[in-house]
Amino acid sequence: MKSLTCKQSRWLVAFFSCLFLLVFSNSLTTHAFDYEEFRPAGEEGRGFEELQEINPDVFGWITVFGTNIDYPLLQGEDNFRYLDHNARGLPALTGAIFMDVRNDNDFSNFNHIIYGHDMNRDIIFGAIGDFGQEQFFNDREFGLIYTGERHYGIEFFAFLLVDAYDQEIYSPTLDDPEEQQALIDRLFDEAIQSRDIDVTTSDRLVILSTCTPTVTNGRHILVGRLIDEIPQDPFPLDRLDVELFGLGFSLTHFVIGISIALVLIGIAAFFFVRRIKRIRQLPIRIIDHNGKKKYRNSIWLDAFFLLMNATVIVAVAILLFTFVFGATQVRDSTMAPAVREGDIVFFQRMGTQEFVSGDLVVVQFEGNTQVRRVVAVAGDTVDITYNGLEVNGMLMQELHIFEETTQFADIGITFPVVVPEGRVFVLGDSRTRATDSRVYGPILIEDTLGGVVTFIRRRNL
Repeated sequence: MKSLTCKQSRWLVAFFSCLFLLVFSNSLTTHAFDYEEFRPAGEEGRGFEELQEINPDVFGWITVFGTNIDYPLLQGEDNFRYLDHNARGLPALTGAIFMDVRNDNDFSNFNHIIYGHDMNRDIIFGAIGDFGQEQFFNDREFGLIYTGERHYGIEFFAFLLVDAYDQEIYSPTLDDPEEQQALIDRLFDEAIQSRDIDVTTSDRLVILSTCTPTVTNGRHILVGRLIDEIPQDPFPLDRLDVELFGLGFSLTHFVIGISIALVLIGIAAFFFVRRIKRIRQLPIRIIDHNGKKKYRNSIWLDAFFLLMNATVIVAVAILLFTFVFGATQVRDSTMAPAVREGDIVFFQRMGTQEFVSGDLVVVQFEGNTQVRRVVAVAGDTVDITYNGLEVNGMLMQELHIFEETTQFADIGITFPVVVPEGRVFVLGDSRTRATDSRVYGPILIEDTLGGVVTFIRRRNL
């Protein structure tokens, strides 16, 4: 049997390491930009119909000219499903672009609200924030919406920074003409950027909404109206290049950590090879050929070499998940439905982290590891009244919470409470059962184990 050379062994280990990385990464996230084959082709949209067969929640397609916003449009049974599932219905950190469940998906309402994550490198709704720049806004006036039956044009006329719980803006059920006109007037009055066009109550509005990391509970919205004319794309070139792992700040750090680990593995393997080179050249048999000596390596030494490389990989992985990242299995259902019992949660340990409202963090209480959601940060005033959770005097309308938020009068803290510097106020999503800051108060950020990067559903293992 012909044995492997030193170089072949190194390449074999590198190949399987990269293969593992690709498979592992793909199991955590699915590319947010692999829907090219499903884009509607003319009025028939055959590829689009194939996507609908994969996921019946797909009902349309949205495009914003001059950006990477060119995705399927979905509507789930609630406004939570597609925060962490893609258009194929698979778990994905990027989520998908989806319409508010209260809207009719035939675009017959006055105000249609469409949500998407603000991801790095212009994935999903990552480009929305760029409309705050005057030149960017002025150059990008139109978009398209396909409903499965016909195309509409979108004429964008305003860009705003609003509160996530603004009941006037985030209301798809405005039927009164006076309320509709009041909303139109407000959109123009408070716009950071706007376009001088005549918008009336007979128009049908489209609001593209995404979060902004710079303002707690802040949302960037790009507002347009549907038009029957189909505008021409002034940016006919292919979509902008998007890096493979441009899936968001946390996941980017996760992949950077993995990449650093591979580099360390390569360095360790290089010095290891130099150390054992002489050992590998110990002859099993010396063959004289034309007066020259040649060596035949032992397959056992090749096996030893592969084993040692595997040991290095495992050692680096252990160090990586000891000091940079961590993983824990959820032992209860106090974060359902966002994170369920049995799910495996990966969190980031490295660096001083700054959390914002909505972030998931891993904490410990009385020896138990918990996953909790940040609802308020330093300087915020938190109160729980008969109406529910209030932050800075504003009632929080949490669409992903399905249980009443109440105080724990017997064992809990006294409200209202101001979150001190360096702390965050956390709650479990299952508000009637979770032990959280209502019991132990705002927690020190430095005492958290880290911020959640991603998780794997138990059913997908």
